[in-house]
Amino acid sequence: MLIVCASWVAGVAQLSYSVQLLTSENGYVMSDRMWASEGETVTLTLVPDPYYAMCQLGVQSEIMGEGFSDDEPWGPAMVPSYIMVPTTKVSENIYTFVMPASKVKVMADFAPVLMGDVDNNGDVNITDVTVLIDYLLTGNASGINLTAADCNKDGYVSIGDVTTLIDYLLNGSWE
Repeated sequence: MLIVCASWVAGVAQLSYSVQLLTSENGYVMSDRMWASEGETVTLTLVPDPYYAMCQLGVQSEIMGEGFSDDEPWGPAMVPSYIMVPTTKVSENIYTFVMPASKVKVMADFAPVLMGDVDNNGDVNITDVTVLIDYLLTGNASGINLTAADCNKDGYVSIGDVTTLIDYLLNGSWE
């Protein structure tokens, strides 16, 4: 089903297409608009649950084309084709895309954050302690994962997280 809205500007019809946000587990996506015309920039904000991060974002355009469907096996029918729409990362949880001339579906997958992986390299080791201490001394958060740095899960990144991370490295347990 294709839903189309039309609006007129100076006598010219502009079609608007829907931006459908699909349900995600462990977070959700917000859009600055639910309808957009071809060529407009749409901004998406990803909101992961605590201690989760976005691992994949997809914007899928549905183009209706001629083909064969299960409903009409003996002749051509209008069937959807799907193409991925490129997104641009603006900041950690904000992305944009340019609206195509069709409706889009937006989906995001969220995965648990690897606690203690402060430098985001996929491994928890002494380097993460060094990066965390450097952040606490300088306040420079570029290149670090502040969610993973909150090792004691108190909602703040502090010296207590350094202690918890060192305990984890020595004992192999977060308890």
